[in-house]
Amino acid sequence: MSRTLLINVADDEERRAALLENDRLSLLWVERTDDHSYVGNIYKGRVVRLEPSIGAAFVEVGLERAGFLHVADVRHPDTEGERGERGEPRTNGRREARIDEVLQRGQEIVVQVARDPIANKGATLTTYLSLPGRTLVLFPGLGRIAVSRKIEDEAVRDRLRTTLESFDLPPDVGVVARTASADAPDDELRTEMESVLADHAALREAVQRASAPALVHRAADFASRAVQELLVRSPDGAGGPTRVVADTPDSVDRARAAVVDAHERPSVELHDGPEPLFHAHGIESEVRHLASTRVALNGGASLVIQETEALWAIDVNSGKRRRGANLEATALETGLLAAAEVARQIRLRDLAGLIIVDFIDCREPENRAQVEAAVRQELARDPARMRVAAMSEFMVLEITRKRTRAGAGRAGSLRCPSCGGVGRVRSAASAGLAALRDARAALARGKPSRLEIVCSPSVADDLERREGDLAALEAAHGVEIDVVEEPGIGPDQFHVHLV
Repeated sequence: MSRTLLINVADDEERRAALLENDRLSLLWVERTDDHSYVGNIYKGRVVRLEPSIGAAFVEVGLERAGFLHVADVRHPDTEGERGERGEPRTNGRREARIDEVLQRGQEIVVQVARDPIANKGATLTTYLSLPGRTLVLFPGLGRIAVSRKIEDEAVRDRLRTTLESFDLPPDVGVVARTASADAPDDELRTEMESVLADHAALREAVQRASAPALVHRAADFASRAVQELLVRSPDGAGGPTRVVADTPDSVDRARAAVVDAHERPSVELHDGPEPLFHAHGIESEVRHLASTRVALNGGASLVIQETEALWAIDVNSGKRRRGANLEATALETGLLAAAEVARQIRLRDLAGLIIVDFIDCREPENRAQVEAAVRQELARDPARMRVAAMSEFMVLEITRKRTRAGAGRAGSLRCPSCGGVGRVRSAASAGLAALRDARAALARGKPSRLEIVCSPSVADDLERREGDLAALEAAHGVEIDVVEEPGIGPDQFHVHLV
C-alpha cells in the first residue's frame, strides 16, 4: 500500500497535514494559527480552584482559560497505582484520593496539555509528563521500561527491552519503545535516547528558572509533529508514509530533520507545481466536505453525521440502494459497505466522546455479527484510543473515542448565528406570529407612544400580511407600530422595542 503524507503550510493562517493511502484520504490534521494546538506543551502552572465534587482542579498556565486537571491525572505518592505504557492510570483497587488531599489552592505544579481547549472548555492537563521522539517516548517520573503493545513479535519485544535496559537513565525516568522502534537498529535508539534526555535536562532547568504561570517546554513545530506522529500512527499500524510532500522549503527542511534517524527513511519532496498541494492531489473538495452532515456511499446509500450536546450520531441510510434480493440482503450489503466509511469518517473528523452508529436492522443474527465484525475490523485501524460495546439487537453500535485536538470539521468554523447550532430555523410565518404575540405582551405591560418591530426581510413580509392584526393593536392601545427591516440578522429573528 502506498502512503503519502502531505504537509500544507504555505498559508500563514492555517496548517494542514493529510495522510493518503493509495491516493485516498485517510487521516487529516488541521490547525489554525489563531487557534493552534497546545498538545504536548509543558507549563509551570498554579492551582487557582479546587472542585472536590468533580474530583478536579483548575490550573492557570497562561492560556485564555484555566486548564482542567482530574485527580486521576495527578502524580502523588499516596495515590500512585499501576500506569499503562503511555502513563495512563489503571485501577488497582486503591481508593481514589480527593483532589483537595493531593493539591492545594495556590500550589505551583508542572503540567502537560493532553487535549486542546474546545469551545468554552479549557485545556485538559496531566502531571504525567512525556517527551516523545520518533521511536521512543521518555516519561519523567514513570520509572519503568515498556514496549508498545502494537509490537506483537515477542523476539522483537525482548530485544527492545534489553536495549532499553542498557541505557543509563536518570532515577525515576521511564521510557517506552514506540511502534516505529520495531525495525530500528540499536544505534538509532541510542541516538534518540540522547536527544530526549537532552530535552529532559532542558525541561528541568526551565522549570527551576520559571515563575508560574509559564511555558517551560514547547512541542515540536507542525511539520515535525506531523512527520513524527504519522510515521508511527498509520491507521493499520503497518508503517508510516513512504513519501512526504511539503509545500514550503522550511517545512521540507523540518520534515527531513524529523526523519534523519529513521531506519527506513521516506522521501521528502518540495511541492512546487502551479496548483495548491491539496488540489494537486485531488483531496481539497473532500476536505471541505467534512463539514457536511451527509456522506454519500456507492449505490445511493449514505451516512448522516450529526452532533448533539452529549454525543455524535451516525445514521446509515440505504437510500436508493436496492441491489439485494430482499430487505435483509439490502440491509447486510449496506451495513458492510458503510462499515469502512463509518470508521474513516470518525478518523477524518476526529469525532470524540460517545459516538452512536445506527445501522439498518438485520433480522438474522449471523448477518448482524457479520456487520459488527466488519466495522470492528475497520475501527481497529484507528490510532486513537477507543472502546467499542457489543452491537445491540437493533443494530446500534456504541463507541467512546478519545480526541486530543479539535476535529477538522471544527477548525475554521463557527456556530451558525441563525440557528445557534440547532440546524433548523423557524419559518417566516412562525416567526411573524411570534413577533405579533411579543408585541401584544409588550403593549400589555406598558403604554408607549410607539412600538417598533425590528426583523429580517422574510419576517417583515409575513407581518405585512398581518396588517389587520397590527392595525387592531394600534387602535386598541392608541399606539403607532412600525415594522423595520434589518437585512443583517437571521431569517427568523426579530426584536420588539417600546419607544
